[in-house]
Amino acid sequence: MKLSYFDSSVLLAILLDEKKQEEAYGYWQNSSKVSSILLKIETIIGLRRTYMKNKHLLKNNWLNNKTKILEEYWNEVHFMILDNTIEREIYLHKELAQCRSLDAIHIATAMQFKKINSNEDTYLYTFDESMHCLALQYNFKTNEINSR
Repeated sequence: MKLSYFDSSVLLAILLDEKKQEEAYGYWQNSSKVSSILLKIETIIGLRRTYMKNKHLLKNNWLNNKTKILEEYWNEVHFMILDNTIEREIYLHKELAQCRSLDAIHIATAMQFKKINSNEDTYLYTFDESMHCLALQYNFKTNEINSR
């Protein structure tokens, strides 16, 4: 089974029924899932933000239901905490400054998973364009980014 690193854009696409939901779900299936602990933080904040912004359009139990589903997805992921190994990756790879800070942390974490597992076929799935470009630069297999 392939090792797949996920950032929050993919999981939020699934949870928020976005246009890319089917595509995101396809990436999610049939892989050994890994991510940074950031995935938990970013996805719960994303759900709560969506609820607060659209509360008038959503059912009262929407947030509770989505949170339960989110927790089920989290159970499928091996999470890495942020520590000095991630900090070191960021320090060593100056190119990470080409994307936002949290995205740089995601890529640095994916690099650590790749090292730990001696797996050249590590996938990194994201819908963020700058993160996607850096993933390719660091020889991750990744999804196609279509500007829509």
